[in-house]
Amino acid sequence: MHPAVQLNSVSKRYGSRPIVHDLSFTVERNEIVGFLGPNGAGKTTTMRMIAGFTTASAGQVLVCGFDMATQNHEAARKLGYLPEQPPLYDTLEVSQYLRFVAAVKGLQKSEIPRELDRVMSACRLETVVRREIYKLSKGYRQRVGLAQALLGSPDVLLLDEPTAGLDPGQIQETREVIRSFGAQHAVLLSTHILPEVTMICQRVAIINNGRLLAIDSPASLQQASEDSNNVALEVTAPAAELEQELRSLTGVLAVSTHPVPARPGVLRVACHVDGGEGAEARIARAVASRWELHRLERQQPTLENIFLRYVAQGEAKGKGQQ
Repeated sequence: MHPAVQLNSVSKRYGSRPIVHDLSFTVERNEIVGFLGPNGAGKTTTMRMIAGFTTASAGQVLVCGFDMATQNHEAARKLGYLPEQPPLYDTLEVSQYLRFVAAVKGLQKSEIPRELDRVMSACRLETVVRREIYKLSKGYRQRVGLAQALLGSPDVLLLDEPTAGLDPGQIQETREVIRSFGAQHAVLLSTHILPEVTMICQRVAIINNGRLLAIDSPASLQQASEDSNNVALEVTAPAAELEQELRSLTGVLAVSTHPVPARPGVLRVACHVDGGEGAEARIARAVASRWELHRLERQQPTLENIFLRYVAQGEAKGKGQQ
């Protein structure tokens, strides 16, 4: 069984300007992969190569085993694509537009009414089905774009910023649609909204300057991050003695202390520890045996911090290669 999407050493140049460099990763069937990167990182260009809107300068793009360069029609039949700007015809009513897209996708005429009902229900479009698209809010326009991508139940769904412009309720509804689709299909989801990744994606691909910096599960990226190993505590103790005691403990790599405003004698302490087990317990025992321990907690990084760290590392590596 071929992966739903497979990129093999894919690069893209516009003239002498490199956009994507030697990109390789896969999206498996029944998997949702988040595609993260700052503006200009190469996400949209990569999505457009997978969708067949532009060709790779080097490497191979496969969709369900079909080569997008030589088997474009077969590969395109496997795809549903929502670009950053939904491809809408403003003068058509929502139902007219979706019926037109269904016909273009080659759906049997007898299947179209049932398929329109399915995608309009999934995207909560029942109340605007007879409304012209130009009269819709940005949120509803985004939903119509998602509905056209879902038509025909494609094996692969490419979504470029699918929740842009939606209100919190609409974002939640869209997440549910994507999550339900990913249970039986493959989804590649480009987004700047990091909570979406942790909520619905099984893996995350981080890209910057056209290079893949990391690809793993959100939990694994957090665990792998050096910034994940921090223990925060508040203690009533002399700063110098406390720092000396903490630095002597196995697994404690660095210690910093700061007075807590309006609480004389209380210190706020940050301990950077290694990845070994039991760091919190050793710190708690050492501190509580000599001083008054008010609070202790292990701090996990946000995915945003991890993302920014990988981007910074990638930029430093890129400068070093110049």
